[in-house]
Amino acid sequence: MIKLLPTTNAQTINFIPRSYVVASDISLVVVEDGTRKTQTINDLSTSISGNFINMSISIDILTAENTYSIEVKQGSTLLYRDKIYCTSQTSNTVPHTLNSNKYNEFVGTDSSTQKYILV
Repeated sequence: MIKLLPTTNAQTINFIPRSYVVASDISLVVVEDGTRKTQTINDLSTSISGNFINMSISIDILTAENTYSIEVKQGSTLLYRDKIYCTSQTSNTVPHTLNSNKYNEFVGTDSSTQKYILV
């Protein structure tokens, strides 16, 4: 999964493709999960860095705390397929949860008071 910021500025993604291609006729299709809102970006350029392909992209439909599907193609040849998670959180050391302040976590004082019902 690729993590991107919710901005329209250019961001670089690195990935290991199905086949290595340095070209300037690459297309990227981004589809928002849930709404199926789509953006296609054509004539992208790639470069190889070790085992990775680097590509600079600028996506207009990104919104914070959302997921997207992407496909990178050269013509009809699929080079890469993945998911994007868009978040404004930039720290990799702070744990990230989708359900912050939405649920009350049970904090018990005695583990023997927890009861489970099996159906």
